[in-house]
Amino acid sequence: MDFKSIKEKIIKFKDDAVISGSKKVAQSYIVIKNREDLDVFIGKSKNTYYTNKETGEKKENTRYIVTLFLKKDSTLYEEFLITMPILVAKAWAKSIPIKMCDMNLIDLSELKIIEQPSLVLFKNEKLVKIVTWEENIKTIVKKINLNIIEDIKNN
Repeated sequence: MDFKSIKEKIIKFKDDAVISGSKKVAQSYIVIKNREDLDVFIGKSKNTYYTNKETGEKKENTRYIVTLFLKKDSTLYEEFLITMPILVAKAWAKSIPIKMCDMNLIDLSELKIIEQPSLVLFKNEKLVKIVTWEENIKTIVKKINLNIIEDIKNN
């Protein structure tokens, strides 16, 4: 048995699977394609209000969204496409929508997002926190804690 050729085949299979998986994620609803889609997505962070049926008291429901900004032509883009499902699971645990956005498509100067990668937390249509630097974002991905808001605010 030639273990070297088996190892090479396994590595090639893994690499092909990663590339195929990242292409599927890039074509999915998880990736924002233009500025209008980004504005609509940020609009989902607007707080909602409801009235408690028992007490008649009006309450506010605080809404958050998370967006990961990257340049599509960077080497980080494919790498973060692979880690995106982990972030989606963490955000899902707190009912928080999360998407990726290509920084090349959109002028982000008014949002003060200039570094890539940037993980951005919005609350009530306002920017709350920007986490920059690849290692800081990877730390959020690797933490076992499912409270993504806490992880972002503490980073």
